[in-house]
Amino acid sequence: MSEPLPILVIGAGPVGLSLALDLARRGLPVEVFEADPELNTQIRASTFHPRTLELFAAWGVVDALLARGHRVDRLQYWERAPRRLIAEFDYRLIAADTPFPFRLQCPQHIATRVLKPAVEAAGGRVHMGHRLVDFQDCGDHVVARLETAAGPVERVGSYLCGADGAHSTVRKRLGIGFQGKTYEDRFLLIGSDLDTASLMPGAGPVCYVFDPHEWVIILNLPDIVRVVFRLRPEEDEAVALEEANLRRRIAHFFGPTPPYHIKTTQLYRVHQRVADRFRVGRAVLLGDAAHNNNPSGGMGMNSGIHDAANLADKLARIAAGAPDSLLDDYARERRQYAVESVQLYTDRQYGDMVLAEDTARAERNARLAAIAADPAQARAYLLRASMLEDRI
Repeated sequence: MSEPLPILVIGAGPVGLSLALDLARRGLPVEVFEADPELNTQIRASTFHPRTLELFAAWGVVDALLARGHRVDRLQYWERAPRRLIAEFDYRLIAADTPFPFRLQCPQHIATRVLKPAVEAAGGRVHMGHRLVDFQDCGDHVVARLETAAGPVERVGSYLCGADGAHSTVRKRLGIGFQGKTYEDRFLLIGSDLDTASLMPGAGPVCYVFDPHEWVIILNLPDIVRVVFRLRPEEDEAVALEEANLRRRIAHFFGPTPPYHIKTTQLYRVHQRVADRFRVGRAVLLGDAAHNNNPSGGMGMNSGIHDAANLADKLARIAAGAPDSLLDDYARERRQYAVESVQLYTDRQYGDMVLAEDTARAERNARLAAIAADPAQARAYLLRASMLEDRI
């Protein structure tokens, strides 16, 4: 009998590599194609929720990730002026619900450097410097055409999985719409070696700081602190990124600081979009290629990895003889979750951040404080924030 055709995965980010790892561990042939010659080095997403850590445990990589990340046992919401803690959620409340009652802060470029060798050790292949140009669905197989430094190549596979990000070539070649919105706000990320806990007494490793004009998000990672500011509408981006102005912004928020180094900066806009369809024939979408959402709550990368787990299960069952209509189930299930769960939650979180009217802000603060003060409500809140809402 001829060898089965490999499943072709486009994109070696955390989502594509997660899909490849799950497939390879199930004994299915899989090949990953990444346009860049090396794995990405940008910080980008950094939050791994308990459900995702459970998947990593099943795939044999959780210990390596835990060793490289920073465990967060508290989730905090603050009011910037006057500086006060509004609500704190202790992850110990969900210790009976998951073996990982915490969120892990670990930059995705660290995670991919754990996932890639795991894929290869499990028998999968990862091809760097292979940019997808086009592909053809031939009915019983797919043919992908890729550009490399050595010239064009073709690969034949059983299915093609587009995990190639928000600007997905796979989605564009399929002609799938990507409807949604772009938020007016711009995010300014400053990564440094500041000790924010000493500058903000009582602050936990993850803080959402409400302010009607310049809200702030603080995320402590193993070797860097990411502080995200909302840029005011009138601010010039080039001026905001000047080092003197970056330091002035930090000082305005924290007050006097000891000497510190700025390690990285990033300015970006936020989108909330969902592909019209997640499947066309033998091609499927997952991760940012299928859905974008604002980063408040840290659910974008996680939901993409959950896409990967769902899709790997469906592809394995198809390889064992089940009908490939299971891919329609994948598309329906994951699109529904993106629209009805992730996007609603992150949009609500973002709405809380940007409230400007005094009465609405007071109501938000009272609501969060009341939830945090009630163990049952606080547990349900954390399960939802941890993407474990089915355990409520």
